[in-house]
Amino acid sequence: MTPPPVTSPATRRSVFRRPTDLVERTRWLFGACAVVSLVLTTGGAVAGAGTWRLLAIAVAVAALLGSWLHRYTARRGSFALDLLDAVAICLFALASPVPAVALGVTFSALWFRAVYGRDRDTWAYTTAQCAGLVAALALWEVFPGHTAPAPAAPLLGALPIAPLLAVVARHLARVLQEHQAAQAWDATLSRLTTQLLGVTDVEQIRERGWEAAEHICRITPGLSVVIVEDDGERLLVQRSVGPVHQLPGTLDRTPSAVGLAAAAGSQEPRDVTAPPELVAAAGGASCWAAIPLPDEPGRNLLLGGSVLHPAGVALFQQLVNQAALAVRATSAHRELEVQARTDALTGLANRGTFSAALAAATPSAAGDPWLLFVDLDDFKLVNDRLGHAAGDDLLRAVGARLAGVVRAPDLCARLGGDEFAVLVHAADAAEAETLGRRLVEAVSAPVPLAAGTARVGASIGAARVLPGASWTSTLQQADLAMYAAKAAGKNRVHVSGAAPQLTSGALIPS
Repeated sequence: MTPPPVTSPATRRSVFRRPTDLVERTRWLFGACAVVSLVLTTGGAVAGAGTWRLLAIAVAVAALLGSWLHRYTARRGSFALDLLDAVAICLFALASPVPAVALGVTFSALWFRAVYGRDRDTWAYTTAQCAGLVAALALWEVFPGHTAPAPAAPLLGALPIAPLLAVVARHLARVLQEHQAAQAWDATLSRLTTQLLGVTDVEQIRERGWEAAEHICRITPGLSVVIVEDDGERLLVQRSVGPVHQLPGTLDRTPSAVGLAAAAGSQEPRDVTAPPELVAAAGGASCWAAIPLPDEPGRNLLLGGSVLHPAGVALFQQLVNQAALAVRATSAHRELEVQARTDALTGLANRGTFSAALAAATPSAAGDPWLLFVDLDDFKLVNDRLGHAAGDDLLRAVGARLAGVVRAPDLCARLGGDEFAVLVHAADAAEAETLGRRLVEAVSAPVPLAAGTARVGASIGAARVLPGASWTSTLQQADLAMYAAKAAGKNRVHVSGAAPQLTSGALIPS
């Protein structure tokens, strides 16, 4: 899980300019050493060479230089070019005074090839180079200009060094690649942290986290990432990235159920046995780990590859934790926003939210905004008779009834104590009074509580919201109208500016 990070593609770049990137700088150095070795070795190979030998050396040198240049500019190896290198080395050895001369090119070419691709690519290249040199021994007497058998001992005695060089070169390449991969991973996590700053949408946070996972897969060839949800009977595949082909939407949970359950229980990554269809879809990846997604029971992020290094698993654990912390922060922020806008007891808008809405209310062609100020009648009697807990239950019930009566665009709020208010949009005096009577009727119905049945009334004052008027002045007008309703007998609606109706306004006798 720690192959080289993929840098931005570039088919053309200067081979004379030394790169600043650590891995690319090492490749440039090894490539330069290979070219210098080829030039120096060619000087010894052409000594006393005839036409055929000179032609063969020229072809071999051109083939090697072309192959190396392509590898460097493309930033990757190629099986076809690896075979070309082996043929060119064989031809170079055949055209040399003795086959062992070609070892000067072979070893430097091996170093250069080892810093590209994977271990198996280097071993295949090493095998092909050795085979090319051995083939040169077999074809020595067939090649024009050679009459005596080739001295095989110098070449065969030095060939065992090639595998040793391959081991050392690949170790160095892996160290460099792991170092740069770690840098790329850290950069991805840092970029994710920056991207999550200020994001308050949960789905957007998850999408940013998944984009980071996709980027890590792109710079880590062979790595598969799958998000699954365990519904108790099967694994539902929700998202996947990496070399996962033809992955079904559901997977057999039986092989991995124990591992997933253990991972979910500990919230720590666990090695799991992946379902066969997942292993097949991931190209035979044999190593799998499950990382439970925090606060999402049953959902796991599965990592798969031929090898899973602890550092790579820890990286994804950090990624998951970062996204989870951002989601939690967003949820906490939303809860605080809700608490700041709503009344904790009833869930209605609070005084601050209502005052802001009232200040922003403006007339429209459909009518004017109105304020209905609701004060409960005889609420203190309920508190005294049934207790304050029952009083709180009653306030919740009244809030629910008021919210159930008002129209969709209207705003219902609890201002404090037993005082409520409704902001009515686009209405005239008659419509505001009609809505107020419906509110009185809803509130006046008996309310069954755990401590007993409670019954209260509602005196409502209605005031039109005048353009430019402050919310306190409008509330004062509605408050005066509410007291006029109480003076007229309670349990009724009074419109500010209208003459009090002593009896006709009463919907439910007090």
